[in-house]
Amino acid sequence: MEIAFVRPVAPFNRYIQNVPLNYIHLAAHLRQRGHKATILDMVVEESTDDVDQYLRSNNVGLVGIGCMTCELPDALAEARRLKENHPGIRIVFGGAHPSADPEECLRSGVVDYVVVGEGELPLAALLDALENGRHPQGILGLWSIENGAVRGNSSAAIPNVEELPMPAYDQLDLNKYFQLDSPWHFPKSKKAVQYVSSRGCPYHCSYCHTIHGKKYRGMSAAKVVDEIERLVIAHGVEELMIVDDIFNFDLERAKDICRGIVDRGLRVHLQFPNGVRGDRFDEELVALMKRAGTHYMAVAIETTSEKYQNLIRKHLKLEKALQTIQWARKYDIEVCGFFMIGFPGETLQEIEQTLDFAVSAPLDTIFISLVSPFKGTVLRTDMMNGRFGDIDASGVAALEQLFPTVHNEAVPIETLQKLQRSAYWRFYLKPRPMLNLGRRMTNWSNVKKVSRAIRRRLAESRISSLN
Repeated sequence: MEIAFVRPVAPFNRYIQNVPLNYIHLAAHLRQRGHKATILDMVVEESTDDVDQYLRSNNVGLVGIGCMTCELPDALAEARRLKENHPGIRIVFGGAHPSADPEECLRSGVVDYVVVGEGELPLAALLDALENGRHPQGILGLWSIENGAVRGNSSAAIPNVEELPMPAYDQLDLNKYFQLDSPWHFPKSKKAVQYVSSRGCPYHCSYCHTIHGKKYRGMSAAKVVDEIERLVIAHGVEELMIVDDIFNFDLERAKDICRGIVDRGLRVHLQFPNGVRGDRFDEELVALMKRAGTHYMAVAIETTSEKYQNLIRKHLKLEKALQTIQWARKYDIEVCGFFMIGFPGETLQEIEQTLDFAVSAPLDTIFISLVSPFKGTVLRTDMMNGRFGDIDASGVAALEQLFPTVHNEAVPIETLQKLQRSAYWRFYLKPRPMLNLGRRMTNWSNVKKVSRAIRRRLAESRISSLN
């Protein structure tokens, strides 16, 4: 059976984009299971007319759409359009927001199925059932709606990452993605793609998603290096953005991956923009990362308040994270620090303490988020259950909105935005960050990227965490 994965163009991904990593993982597994999966990505080429023509010409009856919370309106709009133009077509949703609230998606009237968590196993089981005319009932990780009744099973369907096929990069025209502005940090090469070498994270940071569960599952170093070699040799990739939840949880595995890249003579640049765990490093790993081609990594610090480190269940050892930053500077790896402000009840003094650290730490770039308790996160549940103190009726109403907002009675959002904007000015007017930005202004693409960043951080100043 065939499924077409469709990615609409949303405001979030209109200017900077990456390969649809979720779709190529799913497509590879479905292909292994004897199904056909086509990727129709409107970011790079396909228009709605192209999508419609493909679906009609190939009699495709099932479409998959993945989304985060910020992408949900556009995902629902595209599902609605497909339903209107293709009577009888079935729509399956997956990703962060549908996994967090499958019932909301199903009750939209345009979604037939929702895959919760990792999609390979439940989606393959759904296609098996539909192909054989069976009712897709009792499939782990699958929700559906019938006669107005929502039914589902959120029990995790966890694949063995060592047995999964290499993501289907071959189903994409990578040259089209190479022409786009690459997300996150400035790549050393335009021929950059995203890559995942592990799933799951054993830490319990309450603001984070739980799609991959709280058990770390890393592919063997040998398999990772094999896949990287194939990307470099067969697909001409020159840079990898490794977006694991926690690449460096297993230090020896991380070191073996770096050694493998060096030993095979793979000429590839590496960056880790997703936020490695700052207190799980030693100097040997940092040195090996540099030898393997690493030029950038992001360290998620979030808050310097021990109280809030405990409340959000992060428990970061700040001194060790600072040591990691200093090692990175020693080996000429740029480091971005991630910070969050506006936790419920967080005082102005606690916020200023975090921002002062962000401005003074030996970082090359910083990213300051306003706290957003997304659906499906423990942070949201903690707030509703009083872990951060009592929340009044207006605060509860805010949590029930589609787009979560900061709820901090101690410091209003307008003040948070001013503090956020001020911290950015203080940091980027320092000689080193200013010089770094100046060195980037070598082409029009980078000029546009820096301009957008300045506008969002210093003018709009409404950056919130993404799930």
